[in-house]
Amino acid sequence: MYEFSRRAFLKGLGKVTAALGIASSLGVGCAKEEAELEPEGGIVVQPDRKLMSWEERYERAQRNSRGRKKIIGLSCGSEKGNCETFLSAAAIGAAEFGVETEIIRASTLNVGPWEGDTNDDVPWIHEKTLMEEAALICAVPCYHIRANALFYAINERMLRVPDEFRHNNRNDRVGAVIGVGGSGFDGWTNLTLPSVQIYMQHTRMTVDQIQYNYNWGIGLKEWNLWMQQGQPLTSNTHKQRIMDVPWEEVYTMWGKAPTGAEFYNMAIERCKEMGRNVARAMDMPIEEVEYKGEASGVECPVCHCHTIDIPENLPYVYCSVCAVRGTIVADNGGMKVEWNMNDAEVHRFSEKGLEHHTGRGDYTGQNEYRRERMEESRKDMEALKESVFSQTPAKIVTPI
Repeated sequence: MYEFSRRAFLKGLGKVTAALGIASSLGVGCAKEEAELEPEGGIVVQPDRKLMSWEERYERAQRNSRGRKKIIGLSCGSEKGNCETFLSAAAIGAAEFGVETEIIRASTLNVGPWEGDTNDDVPWIHEKTLMEEAALICAVPCYHIRANALFYAINERMLRVPDEFRHNNRNDRVGAVIGVGGSGFDGWTNLTLPSVQIYMQHTRMTVDQIQYNYNWGIGLKEWNLWMQQGQPLTSNTHKQRIMDVPWEEVYTMWGKAPTGAEFYNMAIERCKEMGRNVARAMDMPIEEVEYKGEASGVECPVCHCHTIDIPENLPYVYCSVCAVRGTIVADNGGMKVEWNMNDAEVHRFSEKGLEHHTGRGDYTGQNEYRRERMEESRKDMEALKESVFSQTPAKIVTPI
């Protein structure tokens, strides 16, 4: 008797819809038409699936953004979910300065994980977010400590954009980040903003960023830095290990916390201000742009995250995102990070940093050295891999 396999059915359906070009009508695949649709309700999601060269994409991106003041909003959450709501609120604030906003609903598009795939919608997303002369706001949910997998597929595949399009690594455009979600009263969102900043720092100077930690009907200001605007920073976040605190005390342990509509309205108003901050920065020379987001006191001077690596013994640290080095020093009974501002000028994602990483520009000697070593080792590596495969007792398994 034939046994129905939902996995096989969905896999086959995906192939058929892609082949017929009708996946967009189902709300989950590539769109058929080449031209962008007129914005409907301020939302633009229409990509193409024609196999275009990057030169063609760049030319189209320039035409589409020339003479326009606009923000591209990349929503990696559900359709009309929290990410899109907050992007829409930012658009309201930006519109006060005559800036239009286009929102990409990534969850409704065909986003695959494979490098080099030119037949889904990721190249179009890269065209919009990397190549257009526009500001960029990324709104990304957190399901498990970091940005979600949908965003990561887009983020990691940006490395396939050809090196010759070095305009993609210009930091003379501005942007912002919205992190949404988390789990439990103690956040579980520590790596969300840093993981999104890996994408942002290639192309944008960060003007603002916000992490919303709200779950189970409550939002504690200890885990929502944006709620502490105009007030002294709380000094007890490190004490908040919920497993050490009875549940009934969490609601009041640091004063009354806003719940329900009260919290959500605060979040919406804060996103409107983000839109204003980005719009103002778009009219400034890039060297005059200042970060308008909340400060934690130890944040990196480039990405403004406070996730720090300790590569060896203290006091030496560096930013996990930008690789800006710093030293921990004593400060009035506490400690702070003194950042190396020379590093901030040539951080990991700066033009010089990327030239050094890839062997471009004045690093031809490094590039030749790498090429020689790779050629020398490639055959030996392949032989060793085959030796392992021929000896391993492991079996490849597949879903039943």
